Amino acid sequence: MCTQFVYCPRLFHYEHVQGIFVESSDTIEGRAQHDRAAKRGGKKKKKKDQEDTKENASLLDSLPPIRTALLASEVWGVRGKLDFVEEEDDEIVAVEYKRGKGPPTAEHLWRDIAVPYAAWPGDVAQLGLYMALLRESGLPCERGRIFYRENRVDTTIPWSEDLAHFLRSVVAAARTTCQSPTIPAPLEDDRKCVGCSLNEVCLPDEIRAINREIAQEDIRRIIPGRDDRAVVHVVSPGTTMRKDGDGLMICTRDGEKRRVLTKDVAHVAMFGATHITRPCLVHLLERGITTSHHTGAGRMLGITMPLQTRNIVIRRAQFAAAEDVERTLAVAKSLVVAKIRNQRTVIRRYRRGVQATCDAEDGRELPEWAGGNDPSEEAEQTESSMVCDAALKRMKIALRAAGDCTDIAKLRGHEGDAAARFFSVLPAILPKAWKTDFCGRSRRPPRDRVNALLSFAYSLLLRDTVSALGCVGLDPMLGYLHVLVPGRPALGLDLMEPFRPAWVDTAVLRLLATGGIGRSDFHMASTGVTLTSSGRNALIRAYERRADELTTHPRFGYRMSYRRMLELEARMLAKWLIGEIEEFSPLWTR
Repeated sequence: MCTQFVYCPRLFHYEHVQGIFVESSDTIEGRAQHDRAAKRGGKKKKKKDQEDTKENASLLDSLPPIRTALLASEVWGVRGKLDFVEEEDDEIVAVEYKRGKGPPTAEHLWRDIAVPYAAWPGDVAQLGLYMALLRESGLPCERGRIFYRENRVDTTIPWSEDLAHFLRSVVAAARTTCQSPTIPAPLEDDRKCVGCSLNEVCLPDEIRAINREIAQEDIRRIIPGRDDRAVVHVVSPGTTMRKDGDGLMICTRDGEKRRVLTKDVAHVAMFGATHITRPCLVHLLERGITTSHHTGAGRMLGITMPLQTRNIVIRRAQFAAAEDVERTLAVAKSLVVAKIRNQRTVIRRYRRGVQATCDAEDGRELPEWAGGNDPSEEAEQTESSMVCDAALKRMKIALRAAGDCTDIAKLRGHEGDAAARFFSVLPAILPKAWKTDFCGRSRRPPRDRVNALLSFAYSLLLRDTVSALGCVGLDPMLGYLHVLVPGRPALGLDLMEPFRPAWVDTAVLRLLATGGIGRSDFHMASTGVTLTSSGRNALIRAYERRADELTTHPRFGYRMSYRRMLELEARMLAKWLIGEIEEFSPLWTR
């Protein structure tokens, strides 16, 4: 962590103080290289023409071969895990292997302290502290080595008082940062942010843009547009997921097996009568992967998630804001305004046939509702347009009222009025074959096929929202818009509101319009409508396609997937709560 502190104090705070760590290709490869180096052990190098002194020979010969050692010092106030040492000339030499490139120069400066070595200052701090711990243990360690694999730079660093002064300054400054109630400010236009594994958590340029320190066009595109990992949905009854080395083995009731590497998994969702073994669950927790548990109908029962953050400051700020009427209203109002704007956008798009145009541009067959030369169809479309126009006008009134609202109860009323108008116009924008399959919004249980699709997909969205809030460190149970009900994740329901129309409703409309699901994919009963196994699979695929679809963020100007945007919104809410940004403005689409 002292290495990270020298590299960036803000990164140090995230990883050491808050306990946030994000895997990347660099960290995975670096860990693998460290493991290979540790297995090889130390090499014993002695000059042939030099005889061992009795003291050093007896000391070194009495030591077992050092592969990995956990060292600690009360004097220095640090501890560390040493991966590799060598014996040279009757000395212990601490060795660090780095996968990147070494610096082109030996002239470095850290807070007015010269670090004159052909190694990065953070790496010098790490190796120097290893040397200090070895020396305090009574071992003769007068030098260390850093080897950079990419450009094969091999640097030797001798122990000196100047090095000890640098190390003491680093440890003292790091301890001061730990005790400070505020997180260090982000770096300004620093190229180190580009390769940082936590740039999606830190959001250096985004914070400065929201606080109006830089313009939108000056925001660097350093955050990945989408997560390369996938969500694993285990749907078929009788399927079991087990740990298999560094992967997951999924075995169906029929004996079919499929193996997935853990590094490629972002989340695991278990539905109905499926099983996951305890070793597999522990393996996922160790890798920071959440597991959600659902009924066969999609309702989320709970989430198993690791303790990914120690930052109690965020949760304190969340609870304090819930007691502040003005801050509570500010969050709730911004969420409602964004939701109504996104609902109006969905209606306008489908009213104008924009979705059909997009499908044609993607090379897909145009749906039936896209229009044609049939006069009856044209008359029906004209009537649908009139219904849409009337709903848009009423929703615009609700939008203005929500923006000016000063009472949380009235705000919920405006949100409910806009939602009622949105669902009243849904039959007008549904494909012709599905217009009679929606008779108003109904839940628990859904009374028609479209409601069954919406309820299942909303459960998937709630799962992703609660998972994102857990990663950030927010409590999903304490919200600002939804009334607190035991067992209901109020903040998860709050944050997902703007994403309902932009993500779920659009995915369902597209699934119906493109013929991705049929009427036989539903099970009709007097107690309600549920999806069959094939229907669940079709909806999950449509939901995941929409989750990975890139769209332009209205405030930052770059393209991101909806799932990445959802996590971004959770982080922005947390940063607003602790005072890092001046305002919280949820996602709205154009």
